[in-house]
Amino acid sequence: MGNEENKIINEVLESRRSFFGGDGETEYFIGSPTAEDIRGADWQYSKKYTKCLIEGIPTSAELSDILRRRGVIGEDFDRRAEELTTILNELLMRLAEASNNEEKTSLAYEVAQARENLFQWNQRLSGPMSNTCEQISDDVRLEYLTSCMLQDKNGEKIWGSYEDFLSEVDRELTLKARYEVMLYLQGYDSDFLSNTPEAKAMQEVQDDLLKEIDAEKDETSTKSEEDLKPKEEPKPKSKAKPKAKKTKGKKAEAKTSKSKS
Repeated sequence: MGNEENKIINEVLESRRSFFGGDGETEYFIGSPTAEDIRGADWQYSKKYTKCLIEGIPTSAELSDILRRRGVIGEDFDRRAEELTTILNELLMRLAEASNNEEKTSLAYEVAQARENLFQWNQRLSGPMSNTCEQISDDVRLEYLTSCMLQDKNGEKIWGSYEDFLSEVDRELTLKARYEVMLYLQGYDSDFLSNTPEAKAMQEVQDDLLKEIDAEKDETSTKSEEDLKPKEEPKPKSKAKPKAKKTKGKKAEAKTSKSKS
C-alpha cells in the first residue's frame, strides 16, 4: 500500500465522529455505512414491516385515522400546535434581542418551557405513532446500521454481525451507540441540545458572571497587595525662621535726632 493510500485512510479515520462508553475511557467511532450495509438495513426493514403486518400492527395511515376518529388529533390539535409554535418563535425572537443577563436568564427559561410544552403536545401524536409498522421497522433498520457502523480506533467493527449486536450484554453501550448513530444519520451534532438558543443564552450569562467574579478577585488581590506595602512615615515639618525686622534708613535716624535736640 502506497503512502498516498495510507494518507487517505488516516484522514478518513481521523475525520470520524466519536464518543466515549459508559466507563468514560473507551472511545468508539462512527464510520460511514457502505452500500452493502444500507442494503442489509433495508432488508431488515422489509422483513420487520411484513412481520408487523402479519401480526396485525397498524400502519401510520391506519393509526392516524383511528386517532382522528377518537378526537386525539384533528383541527383542535393542529390549531393548538400552531399556537404553541408561534409562542416559541416569539420568545426566541425576544431572546435574540435581549441585552442584559437578567433578561436573558428569564427568557431562556421561558423558551425552554415553551419548547417543552410544544414537545409534550406533539407527543399526543408521536407517542402512539411510535407503535406503527413503519416506526418499529425504522428502529430495526437503525439497530442494523449501528451494528455495522460502530468501530474502534483502528477502524475495526465492534460487532461482527447484527446478531452479535442483539446479543451484546452491555446494554448501555448499545443504547448509547444507537443514539449517536441516529444523530449522525440525521445530521445532528452530539451536543446539539447544548446549542439551542436558550442553552447558548444561559452559557453567555454564566460566562459573564465568571468574568465578573474574576474581575472582583483581581481587584481584591490588588487592594490586598497595596495594603501590604509598607507605608511611608510623613516627614516632620521644618519650623519657619522668624523674619528679620527692617531697620530704619539714615533719613529716619536724622529726623529722630533732630527732634530730640
